[in-house]
Amino acid sequence: MKFFCLLLLCYLFLIVQISFVPDAIVADSRPNLILLILCFGLFWHRDTKIFLWAIIIGLICETFDSSIPGMGILLLTCLSWIAYRIQTHFEIRSLLSRFILIAVTAFLFDGFFQVLNQWDAKVLSDLSTLAQQSAGNALYTAVVGAGLLMAFNTIWRLIPVGLQQNLGNKTVYNSRFTH
Repeated sequence: MKFFCLLLLCYLFLIVQISFVPDAIVADSRPNLILLILCFGLFWHRDTKIFLWAIIIGLICETFDSSIPGMGILLLTCLSWIAYRIQTHFEIRSLLSRFILIAVTAFLFDGFFQVLNQWDAKVLSDLSTLAQQSAGNALYTAVVGAGLLMAFNTIWRLIPVGLQQNLGNKTVYNSRFTH
């Protein structure tokens, strides 16, 4: 059920990223909602399914950005492995630690993705402005992610039915007439 919810959230965030986020620029920064799906998958799955989400999110980033083929998948798989190891080692559960993990992951992805896809002398000379823009994007992404995590936590507590349980019928039919 978590996988299906994340998939629906991915479609919704993709629509919002394409249509509304270009108009929601604050100080030349914009959130990366697609990267938030990877972070939410890391927080909600807590297993190796996160690498599947890294591949999906990498494909989406490569599709809607002019990038070198495979660069988004490689970068997000490496970042998700590091974040997964940090998540499992430190048992990150508080909102502040999740905020920091989202901000660091978004900063590293945005910075490396821009540098690796535009590798020339102009990018290397503008590395300080690239770092400032990546930091702004990462902070904006982390703020949106923390707000969404608080909203999801409130919604999950208000829903009377737990979505973690399997909705399939576990009862087995036993005929009374087989004796």
